Amino acid sequence: MELTTIPACKHRTAALARPVRRLTPAVLGLCAAAAFIGLVSPAPAQEAQRRQYEATPVQPLAPLAPQATLPQAEDDEIGNQFLLKRRAAIPQFSISGDAQYFYNDNPRLQDSGSAAGDLVFVGSSTLAWNPTWIKGANLSAFARQQFFRYNSNSNLDFDSLAGGITMGTAVRDWFNISYGFTGTRLESRSTDAVFYKEGDGSLVFSRAEKFGQRFALPYGYTFDYYLADPGNYTRATHGLFAGLNCAITPKLLAQVFYRLQYEDYQTVSRSDQAHIISATMVYYITDWASVRAFMSWSTNHSTQNFSYDVLNSGAGLSLVWRF
Repeated sequence: MELTTIPACKHRTAALARPVRRLTPAVLGLCAAAAFIGLVSPAPAQEAQRRQYEATPVQPLAPLAPQATLPQAEDDEIGNQFLLKRRAAIPQFSISGDAQYFYNDNPRLQDSGSAAGDLVFVGSSTLAWNPTWIKGANLSAFARQQFFRYNSNSNLDFDSLAGGITMGTAVRDWFNISYGFTGTRLESRSTDAVFYKEGDGSLVFSRAEKFGQRFALPYGYTFDYYLADPGNYTRATHGLFAGLNCAITPKLLAQVFYRLQYEDYQTVSRSDQAHIISATMVYYITDWASVRAFMSWSTNHSTQNFSYDVLNSGAGLSLVWRF
């Protein structure tokens, strides 16, 4: 499931009602983290860390823009005249970077009260192509590199390399639909070995209700099918999400977000149900830079020994260049 890139300050009004996926294109990547048990092998911990990081929004919405107006010229005899201005080209490429540092109270996602917390750093860089020549649809292709670094549990350090393509369109004014495919590989920093690979086919139905100029309620359904290596992580995932977006000021934005997720593993007798709650506040310094503070809590109930609770809180910085 691919949760969104960072919107620019100039493209604002419509974005208030948009749910975000780091998915990017739609949620919201907040920043959350953690891992499965992984005391014998760190692979389950790292794979869960990366999935949970991408399951919640990173940026809730874009700032609100003032109403657009046309420049005017005044002539004593013929009155007001509207001047024609050449429309600026819409950027089709973007390079973005993101860094966040947060506290995770259960980095190995142990089902016990004895787990020790840790500080986690996640750095990301993304190159995206968003062509504008497809009428009635939004197409995006991307490549992304991520680095996950733990302060105390350095044996869990890993890198993630992903690439994919998504396409979305509006079905009248009823809802938005997007679908795509993302391939991901995880590599251990300590051994330089690839320990996990997956292909993710995703489908998202979403809608947003606007309440005035400051509030919006995005909600929807997600489906992902992960074909994984090792094969015991192959699974079908269903999710329901809802959030509340608020533009406190034109540059200060907030979101609360909830996601209910059910995972049905295809090659082993296992199913998981998770609840994720997050809150984010974002301040846009410029149209290409923003800072944020966030907190998230999640709980996972599994038919096998993979149940856990985890709390995360921290801050992040995002930069984006469009051309």
